[in-house]
Amino acid sequence: LSDLGNEFVGPIRIGTKTKCDAGKERPPADATAIGCRVESQATLFVVHDTGSTNLWITSDLCNAGPCVQKGRHRYNHSASETYKDPGASRDLTIQFGTGKIVGRQGKDDIRVGPYLVKGQVFGMIRAQEGGIFEQVKLEGILGLGFPAMSANGATPFFDNMIQQHSLDRMEFSFYFSLDHPSANAIFWGGVHPQFYEGSIEYFPVTDPYYWATDLVSFRIGHEELLTGPRAAPLEGDRARWAFADRPKAIVDSGTTFFTAQGQLFVQVMERLREAKCADVTDESHPAIAFTLVNAAGQRREFAFTSGQYMLPDGERCVAAFMRIEVPPEHGPAMILGEVFLRYYYSVFDRGDGTPEKARIGLAKAKHDAGAETTLRALTKGQPAFAPQVSPGRVSARE
Repeated sequence: LSDLGNEFVGPIRIGTKTKCDAGKERPPADATAIGCRVESQATLFVVHDTGSTNLWITSDLCNAGPCVQKGRHRYNHSASETYKDPGASRDLTIQFGTGKIVGRQGKDDIRVGPYLVKGQVFGMIRAQEGGIFEQVKLEGILGLGFPAMSANGATPFFDNMIQQHSLDRMEFSFYFSLDHPSANAIFWGGVHPQFYEGSIEYFPVTDPYYWATDLVSFRIGHEELLTGPRAAPLEGDRARWAFADRPKAIVDSGTTFFTAQGQLFVQVMERLREAKCADVTDESHPAIAFTLVNAAGQRREFAFTSGQYMLPDGERCVAAFMRIEVPPEHGPAMILGEVFLRYYYSVFDRGDGTPEKARIGLAKAKHDAGAETTLRALTKGQPAFAPQVSPGRVSARE
């Protein structure tokens, strides 16, 4: 995976085409005869997003806007030999926090690494709206969430991997570097011990719409701003947000920062104000901590110092928080995005394949020369995206 500044992207291959050497014609029954070879119709660099479910890719239907800018790639459905119309296809619109995409459904074969998923239904982007598509060369979004979130009832990509028995283990995992734009990876079907310390601790998914687990507490310093259901009620919006029965922590590879919603976001930003980086101290900006409940029912705290959550933008430092309103039926919730995932190797495990048995694994990530060397060896020969940092990017620091 490559860090483009606001998102991490990695290659997927879509569709099928047969290429023959000059003077050779494709044999009617044997596309792999001497002089001909089968290739994917397109290779696109997409966000691998645990916070959404559908697969969207830039396509030949898009003929204006960011998708046709120089250096960007599109899938041509009319040139793929394995493309199929899924039937009853209609236009779909997906609204994100920073943009919107519009398109219609298609069906084709998808490859990630050595794995093939046949007959995947996906959205072919016809229009992209929002500054994010101008700033970052996103060529698609590979949603890795649950079927409950799927638009138009399409079977999600990872559920198709499960149903087609593509993997030995029904899980995938992420490793993100602190500061190297290309030392990042998604591992399909397992974990790699070179990239984490100790053992992986698992947390049950308690709302299989998102990769969400129970959030018992969130505090800044010694001040608890969010607690569980036994807390005494407060007045106003803070009571409605912070003292719901079961607040959630959503682990989301497609969100850059931590998030909060409603009045809680206001309270966080009041306490973690923008400041000159030289003036940030543990007293002015105390540690923040999220408390989760593991599969054994034990509480586990994940703490971050100001050096981890205050991010430099020139000489100024800003808190790595953004405001996102989670739908009421799935909230209240805070999102643990890429800033969190840079420090914790994460595993997204579907257990026996059913959403109800899903769990999230976390272990402290390794950031040493050995991890980088191993990753370079594992990804040798794979297509790489030339990283470009978008304007205003703030990078994690130790």
